[in-house]
Amino acid sequence: MEETQREFHHEEEEEEEHADINIWKYILGFSEMAVVKCAIDLGIADAIESHGSPITLSDLSSTLGCAPSPLYRIMRFLMHRGIFKEKLTTQGSPGYAQTPLSRRLMRQGEHSMAALILLESSPVMLAPWLSLSAQVLANGTSSFEKAHGKDLWSYTAANPDHTPVSHWIGNGL
Repeated sequence: MEETQREFHHEEEEEEEHADINIWKYILGFSEMAVVKCAIDLGIADAIESHGSPITLSDLSSTLGCAPSPLYRIMRFLMHRGIFKEKLTTQGSPGYAQTPLSRRLMRQGEHSMAALILLESSPVMLAPWLSLSAQVLANGTSSFEKAHGKDLWSYTAANPDHTPVSHWIGNGL
């Protein structure tokens, strides 16, 4: 009996430890999308592809016109998630190289998903997710309509300058 209680207590402690770890995934879950959006906005994948070979941090920051320190943090985050990889340059210096996943962040290309990522990370498309509880309470009103006062199609018709929505809808999302 005492052994069963110890096992039960140990299992509860493990569940608490997992809860402590997992809650941070929910608290900071938006960060992955934000960093990927940042990579697209900066044109990181496009710059590396244009370079044609692994590129140093210094060359990448010069190409993009940004400071090396914050770019280094962005690249470290993206490499940790397998989006870019580290590879030696022709001079033997550490550099950044493309992966099949990073090529999906290019603005153009056969496998580009950049426009869809920019669409889904836009304030217009995030607002419905951030007001999901209001949709649940609204009994039938879509979360997009609850957030913007009209459905997606009416919103797009009234806001043709919202490029990501217009692009994806116009190209047969």
